[in-house]
Amino acid sequence: MFSLTLHRAVGALFAVTALTAASSALAADAWKPTKPVRLLVGFAPGGSADTLARLLAEPLSKRLGQSVVVENLAGAGGNIMAFRLSQSPADGYTIGIAAAGSMAITHVLNPKGTNYKPSDFTPITLAAVQPNVVIVNKDVPANNLAELKTYFQNTPTATYGTAGVGISNHLIAETMLYKMGVKVPHAAYRGAAPVITDLLGGHIAMTMDNISTAAPLASQGKVKAIAVASIKRAPQLPNVPTLDEQGLKGFDMPTWQGVFAPAGLPADVQAAYYAALQDVLKEPSVIEKMAGLGSEPVTDMTPEKTAAFLENDRKQWADIVKAANISLEQ
Repeated sequence: MFSLTLHRAVGALFAVTALTAASSALAADAWKPTKPVRLLVGFAPGGSADTLARLLAEPLSKRLGQSVVVENLAGAGGNIMAFRLSQSPADGYTIGIAAAGSMAITHVLNPKGTNYKPSDFTPITLAAVQPNVVIVNKDVPANNLAELKTYFQNTPTATYGTAGVGISNHLIAETMLYKMGVKVPHAAYRGAAPVITDLLGGHIAMTMDNISTAAPLASQGKVKAIAVASIKRAPQLPNVPTLDEQGLKGFDMPTWQGVFAPAGLPADVQAAYYAALQDVLKEPSVIEKMAGLGSEPVTDMTPEKTAAFLENDRKQWADIVKAANISLEQ
């Protein structure tokens, strides 16, 4: 019930009718930007979404023939950026990198309370997936999941933080805590960087973060890595066992990011972006840089496949929210 195996979900959708490579290439020739493009990111600089955006911006600029300028619009778990993106002209000059929080989870948690809806966006492609890691302040007396459970049970003042209510890492952490049988207060921040600042300062005890942030901190001894939240161990942290290995059987909840545009984007512009991003995501230097961050490119996810994936993703998050009784107040 609590598995979100993105790789299997993506694979199952490969049968969806897709744009052909030939039509994408022709469409790409039909549209080129004539001025700089804004690439919106819903989190503060330093987090995984921001890092991915900056990694992709330069090679994407080369393929489009115009500068791609990263613009951070942090807050509300990515929802501020998503709203701004939804209100932008559908002319190809504003795109955004978003994740499950703003594209799927927020509509499950608060279907009538958001100022935008899923149909306000044009999907271009999924771009990346990475494992999540449970990390704690180095002074927390826990080195594995069982000891962390004991710590939380004996420390009612302990809290954990994430980069916002309703983002995937918040719900992944809540799912883990639910399956552990403990309840821990959640502190919501405006981005990943301030979460880490407070974790290092001892103001919060734990966070669930992407491998790109967690692995360097753990390797430097600044935090302790307790568990990997994917079904397989992460190459960057080979000695850190998974949640599955530590008793939460079948736990497999990675994070993904995708590229989106406002609804109504012309088909030739959508196809041009898809073709350009495929080139970027398959570029050896980009793959190497992403691997160094613990991120894996997701390729050949056409707009149609991405739309189908999102629909399936929302259904899975709805099951999790219902089973774990997760609300916006957490």
